[in-house]
This record gives sequence, C-alpha cells and structure tokens, in this order.
Amino acid sequence: MRKKMYAAAAALALCWSRYRVLRYPIHHSLMPMNLFVLPGRMLSVRSASAGNQMIRRMTFPEPDEGLQRRVIHVSDIRLTVYERPHHGPSPCLLYIHGGGFCFEDAPYIHRIVMRYAKEASCTVVFVHYRTSDRHPYPIPFQDCCTALDYVWTHHAQLNIDPHRIAVGGDSAGGCLAALCAQWARDHAHIPICFQLLIYPVTDLRMSSPSMHAFKDSPFWNAKLNERMWQIYLRDCPDGAPPYAAPMQANDLSALPDAYIETEEFDCLRDEGVMYAERLRQAGADVQLEQVRGTFHGFDFFDHAKIADKMIRTRIQALNNAWLSVGPSAPSSDDRPDDNR
Repeated sequence: MRKKMYAAAAALALCWSRYRVLRYPIHHSLMPMNLFVLPGRMLSVRSASAGNQMIRRMTFPEPDEGLQRRVIHVSDIRLTVYERPHHGPSPCLLYIHGGGFCFEDAPYIHRIVMRYAKEASCTVVFVHYRTSDRHPYPIPFQDCCTALDYVWTHHAQLNIDPHRIAVGGDSAGGCLAALCAQWARDHAHIPICFQLLIYPVTDLRMSSPSMHAFKDSPFWNAKLNERMWQIYLRDCPDGAPPYAAPMQANDLSALPDAYIETEEFDCLRDEGVMYAERLRQAGADVQLEQVRGTFHGFDFFDHAKIADKMIRTRIQALNNAWLSVGPSAPSSDDRPDDNR
C-alpha cells in the first residue's frame, strides 16, 4: 500500500513538473523555481512582518575589494553607501529595493548593487525605506524622496557629481524610483539624469494582458500583486492617491532617459512595456529589454547565466548614461540652495 502511495505521489510530481515546464519554459539555469506557486493569501501584514524579522537575521555580504561601505542616518531612514575611492566627484545611483513595498532588503540585492558600484564606477546610495507592513503609503514614497533630497543637498560631502545622479530600483523599488523621478521634476527640481527600472511595478489598475495571464507564474503572480496593493494602500479608501503608481501621471514629459527591463513570465511585464512606450512618446530615450525565459525576481539567482548577462546589460546602460552626460566641472552654481 505504501509503495502504491509513493508511486502515485511520484507520478503526480512528474505530471506537475511537465505541466509547469510546458506552461513556463524558463531558462534552464532557473528551472527549479518553475515548480513553486505562491498563493496570494500567503501575503499579509503579519506574514510580511514575520518575513522581515527573518531578513534582519540574515548575514549580509561584505563589500567587494575596492569598495567602501558606510551607513548614514537621515531622519527616520538609513542609507547604505557603496563607493570607490575617486579623485573627483563620481556618478551616483540612488537604489531602491523591491519586495512588494512590504519586505525589507535581502542580502542578494546588496551583491548586485555592489556590482553596479564597482563595474559602473559610481557611488550607490541604497535606501532602507520603512516598509508597508508597518508604514503604508505614503511613508515608503516619502522616505525615498527624503533620500533623494539628501543626496542632492549633500552631494559635495558625498563626493557625488550633481549632474550625474540616477534613480533605480527593482519591482516595487522600480515603482518608487520612477515616482522619485516624477517628484524631482514636479517639486524638487533635482536634475535626475537616468532611470534604471528593473521589472518595475507601474500601474495599480492591474488590467494588462500579462496580469490576467500570469496568476500562477513563478516567484510572483497577479494574486500576490493584488495583495501587495491592498497592503500598501490600506489607508487610502478613496481610490488612487497621488504618486502611488507611475502610470497615474498625466504628463511624462521632461523625465530622464530610462532603462526598463521586463521578464517574459511576469505579471508586471506588460505594464512595464506600456510605461516605456509612454516615456518614449513623451520624448525620453528608453532602452527596453524584454528578456525571454525569465520571471519576476529571477536575479535572486544572481550567479545564474541569464541573471549575470542582464546585470552586465544594466551596468552597460549605467555607463552609457554617465558618458552621455559627462563629468561636470565644479561650479558655485552646482551648490544647492540650503533654504530650498
């Protein structure tokens, strides 16, 4: 009897594996993740808080050789700065991590941003914003704007070129980075030079074809995405508040050029493409990378061949952005107004 049960379980597992391979033919180096589906009901304020407690106990990587790391406390947030010794002001990437607005930064993303700092020869200012398990909208967005304003007003102390400041992020962090670029244009008049948006959240309407298609995709899916918005906007009963999602903006003109990356089997794929098209129509130069055989958060496996390839592609986009602007000469006009 027990042998029959084992045989039935093995047959069921084989059928499931074959079904998933046919439905989601992801890159071979990522294949194990194809077997797992996370139900939307798993995501809640309580589960996110428990997850964050686990993340805080994780061991984070030490800085690579040639990099320095320091921590700065600004108001209620913490900034981790990864920098290389430079003779003059360096480009800066203000990086905002993903995690559905509700999860804190995991160790893997620090490995990736250290590559950005080292291989794109820039200073990375990593934002530890307060997450929506305890601090729903607008706190995460406001924290990111505070971080951007700090980088701008303290660029001399940070040894940062004020004309080569980029914003970047993955997933919900991509959403917050894009919103920071809009806020900088609308209110702060900070000359952001580039946006690095990696499988970004851009539209809270969740009406795209990929959102309808991928309700059981690996790692992230439409049901989890719906719960993400419910948690983040739980204090907003009257609809979409301002600066909640990048696609809300009626005017996308005068925004910086962008690199936007989407993944083939990601419920967020089409809204990322739509945001790229809207930016192009508004006059921005957009490098849209539509990556086949991947899913949302695939670069968690940052040593996988396809992940390494796309990380190098992002680094090249950053280097191109720095070159297109060029280093700025020191000038009294570059100093921000302390009374702003």
